[in-house]
Amino acid sequence: MISFPRKLFGSRFAPWGLLLLAVVAAAALRYAAMDRLAPREFSYFIESCFRFRYAEMRMLGEEPPALDRPGQWPEGFAVDRMILSTPDRLAAAFYRLRGGDTFFASRDLINVLSAGSVVVFTALALALFRRPGPAAAAVVVYGVTFGAFSRSWGNYLREDFAMPGLLAATAAAVYLVTAERVRRPALLSLGAAAAAFWAGSCWHMSQFYLAVLALFVVAYGVAGRASRAAWAGGGLWVGLTAAAVLNQPLWAKGALWNVSAALTLAPAAASLVARILRQPHRARWFLAGGAALLVALSLAFGRSAGYGHVYELVWAKLLHLGRYPGPAALSPEARLFWVGPYQSPEAMRFLVEYGLLVPASLIGFVLAARQVRRRAGGEFVVAAALFFAALYLLIARLTIFLAPWVAIAAAYPFAAVKRLRLRLAYGLALALLAAGHYYVTLTHDRPSWYREPLMALTHYEPAFPWYYGSERVDLLVRLVAEGEPKPVLADFALSPPFLYLAGQPTALNPMFEVPAVRRKALAYAEAALGTEEDFYWQCEAWEVAYVVHFAPQVLSRGTGSFYNATAREPGPESAAYLLQFHPERLRRFRLVFETYSTRLFEVGRPYDGYRSPAYHPLFDGDRFASLPAETELEEFYRESRRAQYYYEVGCAQQERENFVAAAAAFSQVLRLHPDFEEAELRLGFCQLRLGQYEEARRALDRAALTRPHDRRAKRYLALLESFESARE
Repeated sequence: MISFPRKLFGSRFAPWGLLLLAVVAAAALRYAAMDRLAPREFSYFIESCFRFRYAEMRMLGEEPPALDRPGQWPEGFAVDRMILSTPDRLAAAFYRLRGGDTFFASRDLINVLSAGSVVVFTALALALFRRPGPAAAAVVVYGVTFGAFSRSWGNYLREDFAMPGLLAATAAAVYLVTAERVRRPALLSLGAAAAAFWAGSCWHMSQFYLAVLALFVVAYGVAGRASRAAWAGGGLWVGLTAAAVLNQPLWAKGALWNVSAALTLAPAAASLVARILRQPHRARWFLAGGAALLVALSLAFGRSAGYGHVYELVWAKLLHLGRYPGPAALSPEARLFWVGPYQSPEAMRFLVEYGLLVPASLIGFVLAARQVRRRAGGEFVVAAALFFAALYLLIARLTIFLAPWVAIAAAYPFAAVKRLRLRLAYGLALALLAAGHYYVTLTHDRPSWYREPLMALTHYEPAFPWYYGSERVDLLVRLVAEGEPKPVLADFALSPPFLYLAGQPTALNPMFEVPAVRRKALAYAEAALGTEEDFYWQCEAWEVAYVVHFAPQVLSRGTGSFYNATAREPGPESAAYLLQFHPERLRRFRLVFETYSTRLFEVGRPYDGYRSPAYHPLFDGDRFASLPAETELEEFYRESRRAQYYYEVGCAQQERENFVAAAAAFSQVLRLHPDFEEAELRLGFCQLRLGQYEEARRALDRAALTRPHDRRAKRYLALLESFESARE
């Protein structure tokens, strides 16, 4: 019989070997999931696209300008005061090592950083559990938790750069305030400072996370661990302050910076005051009073509009229990941010990001709450899980903050349960849940056994597809075809690709943390709801040559709409109404191009008779009258969703080369929506492959007419002619 040395495989070393194996496996699984989900072509949109410009400049050896005039035409965007450069510098260094395409280099770096967060999370799991077994379970769960990286794939986000630092800072702070004995608190405090410095240098919202972490540290200090809290808070304050000294954009965040600095400084300041007054036994009372005083001063003095909206938005959401009350009930700050990633998550999103792990995390949370005084760090698990869950329910964007605590709670029974059989049974159940969660992540929650019950449970209806096919590409091609770049005014979500892909200077960008950008977005909406002359003179003041009008700005109440920004509907004589339904009445704006949901107008010239080659119902004034009623829009949504469903069926059948079924599906799409140009093109290709040459020519001719720049239409027509020639 083969015998192995007990030193390597005995009870002392086996758990640590298991932990090492879990870390490697979890990091590999995270990287594989990210790589599998990452788009294989350029996909950055909105803020990611805007920020990536600066990363690419550094990749190519260029220095981003201090004032980016094309990025915020005509006054310029103060890059050196508004953009943290550490992520872009790291991306440039990674690109030089990796080479190849700049987009794929950035995507690969995001994947590496996300996998690196799993490795760093190990320190947090050990700080809480103090044992390798439960830590290994937590690491694996965190590695496959979709909420930890759901916003990362397809995006160039600062949180991916900052998250390893935030996790390391949390691990150091947790160990300092929860361990019975700490041999080298100064060393741990230095580690917390370094981690906070890195996170603060990468992402402005790191300040918000560190403020929350400091709040927990203050609570421990008030509860009787003031000296430990001083080491933890002092380290966080040193790191955050050093990051602000070397990164000017951090100083411009208003209340966000002030509150973060106050809460991290309070424990160390209180401890110092207690020593000076020789009253160390009253340190926790100094801490309670000092924290309250510093936070009050931070809000009363030096408050700016830079990023104070974070607290304003959280407060507004608390007042309205997370439910959108309508723009009239909100301030302009809250209106602009109660959209997109700042919205409250729907039940469907929560279940997609955490669904299969919810039972395990709830069991762990209950055990942690029951054993809060018997296990070191149990109260930290309970407090963090509650706080970050509430924060996630208020602002969906902060799912990355909740994910570590879902993993910790899910693994908590391994540390809490004493009976081996119960632990093994729970471990098996957790393994099955984690494996299922990872599977539905890789398949993008498409398996019917998972998605259909969720849709029924949450009464979920897919979002209305405002875009069809390649219409964004068509619009970009049209802008480039105009020749010399000319300034464009468009919705903040559309501006970045026009700037990056078409090289057109843009009047409005998506960096809403900058007060000037928010004021400009509001001025754009107000001018569009005024008369044509009002809107024209605003365009003249901003020196724009083209206006890109997006139909949801008038028809929708959601993100980027004029109604959402101003709490007013477009009147029948407003510029927005005329751009949407009556371009023939315009004297200052000439319609030059139209896609399914977007119109391009040249500023300063009257309408000259342009007609789109396809019918686009979103611009049909007989179907919609300004802002449509919810019932009216819902009916249109249902038609569009049915068309989208048949389109997806057709694409799937086309991939299997079942062209009969695919052609039938695409025909159904066109019966519901005659303007679905991509379906027309695919129908023509399927008919071509079926030998239905006359039908194929009609479909492809229409597709080529409505999409003159699409190479596929021309290629299919050439193939059709060769087939017809061969038949003759």
